[in-house]
Amino acid sequence: MPVRTKAATLTTTEVAVLGLLTRMAMSGYDLKKAIDSSVGYFWGPAKSQIYAVLPRLVEARLVTAKKVAQSQRPDKKVYRITAAGRAALRAWIEGTPPPPDPDRNPLLLKLFFGEASSPEVLAEQVRARRLEAERLRETLEDIDSQADPNDLYPALTRRWGLEYADAVIRWARETEDLLARAGEA
Repeated sequence: MPVRTKAATLTTTEVAVLGLLTRMAMSGYDLKKAIDSSVGYFWGPAKSQIYAVLPRLVEARLVTAKKVAQSQRPDKKVYRITAAGRAALRAWIEGTPPPPDPDRNPLLLKLFFGEASSPEVLAEQVRARRLEAERLRETLEDIDSQADPNDLYPALTRRWGLEYADAVIRWARETEDLLARAGEA
């Protein structure tokens, strides 16, 4: 199979895997853990997606796989990015950004049709979303406090996460107030 280097043919899951493999060789399990503690805060594929793309990346010669024996466990495959994989990742990064995925926010759908429920019920759901955003903010602040300040690119994505969490928190507080007033009317 010819080496696949066209950025347009890479899925975002493939990009995430290639990007993480530029840092170090990893097993599929290690990749899932690395995603969960890094890009997973703003882009999180299912575990099955990660395992599904690895054979495709090997077949496309963007990564190599090597079986490694483990004493107490079954053998594992460790994946390493190739020069072609680095070129494909670079082409994707330097290419025109793909459009963002459409935002399908179930909470906004509930609010849009809120007249079928009550302001109190909706306010509780907005409150739950605010608390979730506050937890995300705390997590990102903890990561930020321990991160290498010279590691610019992950810091840029954490900054986006913090700004996003702040926006959700602000919006949720205002929405909770408006729903409380609507419940009093």
